[in-house]
Amino acid sequence: MNPFEESKIPHLDQLSYTDIQTATLAMGCFWSPEALFGAMKGVIRTRVGFAGGTTPAPTYRTLADHIETVQIEFDPEQVTFAQLLEKFFAKHTPTQEPRKRQYTSAIFYHSPEQEQGAQDAIKAAEEQFQAKVLTELIPYENFHLAEERHQKWKLRRHTEVLRELQKIYPAYEAFNNSTAVARVNGYVGGYGEQETLMEEIASLGLSVPVQNTLLALYMTQGTPGFPFAYR
Repeated sequence: MNPFEESKIPHLDQLSYTDIQTATLAMGCFWSPEALFGAMKGVIRTRVGFAGGTTPAPTYRTLADHIETVQIEFDPEQVTFAQLLEKFFAKHTPTQEPRKRQYTSAIFYHSPEQEQGAQDAIKAAEEQFQAKVLTELIPYENFHLAEERHQKWKLRRHTEVLRELQKIYPAYEAFNNSTAVARVNGYVGGYGEQETLMEEIASLGLSVPVQNTLLALYMTQGTPGFPFAYR
């Protein structure tokens, strides 16, 4: 990559990390959860897909026994797995039976430490809800990436902002793996802290007019609905 091309990369995507961990969570629909977590400081990238099933190549139309899932890569020095689970239980109803298998509440743990953390979080959630939590605790095995049209779904609803980021990242994989793109996907949906947005807005690779568009979208969204609906 030449210096001119490097200059276009958002500052948020030029940061390096000493430790990157992965969380794989399912909380009904995967569009809003990707935005929710993408807007959290310390989250590096997000993607949506399918996990927990036995069929080798699920798609959105042929899910079989898989579950709609969001996968999160994060910097544990900035945000912990426990903090992700706090958001997880705060933003959906894990005591509700899903209408279909694909909308199941689940935590796919990547390590014994994550398994113990999830068990602790489930216990705390049951005390909070005063009801049995139906979240499934499943060892992580694999994750099947959903089709491109499902990735960063909130952002894809706003073409002015989307196109500016696609100019920076014309290749789909780079676009989907961008921290800046994950963050903008959350902000356009009204997720995240306003203070964090104001700190980061100049680091997202957006022109001043599109920064203003992003701010307007964030402010008009208000507090996104709770809980995420089972479709």
